[in-house]
Amino acid sequence: MLCRLTAAEQILFAADFSRGISNGWENVAFFKTPTDYATVREGTNYFVRGTAIKSCSALSTKLKLAPPARLKLRWRWRIEGVNTNGSERELKKFDHAARVFVAFDTFIGPPRTLNYMWGNTEPSGTVLEHPKSGRAQIFVLESGNAKAGQWLTEERDVSADWKKVFPDQPMPKIVGFGLMTDSDSLGMKLRGDYTDIALSGE
Repeated sequence: MLCRLTAAEQILFAADFSRGISNGWENVAFFKTPTDYATVREGTNYFVRGTAIKSCSALSTKLKLAPPARLKLRWRWRIEGVNTNGSERELKKFDHAARVFVAFDTFIGPPRTLNYMWGNTEPSGTVLEHPKSGRAQIFVLESGNAKAGQWLTEERDVSADWKKVFPDQPMPKIVGFGLMTDSDSLGMKLRGDYTDIALSGE
């Protein structure tokens, strides 16, 4: 279950996977073999499972949200395991069992994104640019296999994270949210589970 909201918060977006992923979600494959995303039920818990075998795609949904004074993101995730030969810095080894991202409007070029990642080798707390583009900023929240197989709850102050990586730019409109499990670089089977996703503002 998600953490309780403060009195000043209101839900801006929440994912209900008990209704599946056909309504409003799109599997975006970037001209590559798409990762398989499917809804799974464990007891009363419904979640999305991403299974990647030499594949790469994002399960994403479009949003149109004006930036609140403070934007928070909460979710739970679980992985089967990382690729210990993978890398957060080298594009040719850039495979990950679990990642979620928030996309922001830009006038020119692709959206800027804040990516929250379960890293392969970089320690938790690492912040770095995507090896292909500085428009995508990465926050490594979990790392390695020590917590593989466990459901973990995450909470981020997205507004604070935006200011950290784009300090001279006000946070623009939120245009999308997505999750991603990929293994197109090294080909190892990777699996990530995602649930209880919510964006809130105050």
